[in-house]
Amino acid sequence: MNNILILDGKDVKPDFDENGLSHQPILPKANEEAKLYECVLKAGHTWQPPLYAYGDHVQMFFFTNKTGFITTETKSWNIEQGVFVPDYDKEKVTIYAGEQDLHFVHITGKMNDYDCQTMEHFSIKLPRFRGFEDCIQYTEGFTGDAGSNVTSRLLIEGRMYGRWSMGWNNGEGPTFIGEHVHKHLLQWYYVLPDGFFTYLADGKEIDMGPGSLSFTERNTPHGSKSPAGKKINYFWLELAPDGYPWGPDGYPGL
Repeated sequence: MNNILILDGKDVKPDFDENGLSHQPILPKANEEAKLYECVLKAGHTWQPPLYAYGDHVQMFFFTNKTGFITTETKSWNIEQGVFVPDYDKEKVTIYAGEQDLHFVHITGKMNDYDCQTMEHFSIKLPRFRGFEDCIQYTEGFTGDAGSNVTSRLLIEGRMYGRWSMGWNNGEGPTFIGEHVHKHLLQWYYVLPDGFFTYLADGKEIDMGPGSLSFTERNTPHGSKSPAGKKINYFWLELAPDGYPWGPDGYPGL
């Protein structure tokens, strides 16, 4: 098994259907549970994505540019860079592209008994849209406390959406994400339009630019660095395949 997989963003080519939507799978063989798609919706077009029942799949949409808006039957949001999470199939969702083509990543993930059990105790309130400034900022010893200028935000808080979580790292070079290891987590990085950095993983150094996607297995040392004039800017998706360790209070925690 490869500990890391990389897709160069330049290798993903749009393929539009009759409704103006391109919906291309990216690194489809990385994992059986999580499926990621790079999407473009042509300016002035709309899309109603398929919805999944609670217990079937979770679903996330990360928008990489600012145009258009998104609606459910009771709420609406202007689209900016950030993540939208629908309330399963309780309300129809419509995505509207504005005066520019709308670019986004569509993510679906299978739900299992662990997801349902933990989310019955507590979970994020849905539907919701979160941009960078709307989210909790966090720091880690191997990065922020080590002198990096990267700002880290939680888009979907860990242990609040079953086995799934999402965040965002952003910082002007020269900067870095310190080397670290996830014992329980699979991780994907998707590079945003102005991002460019070197991914350091499993003893390899790999340049990643806009639209590139990485997949990293558990127990794989990894970090990132970006030179002056470049930028670390990506969102990460994490999956704890076997769930999180249970804490002494009977809830998942480390």
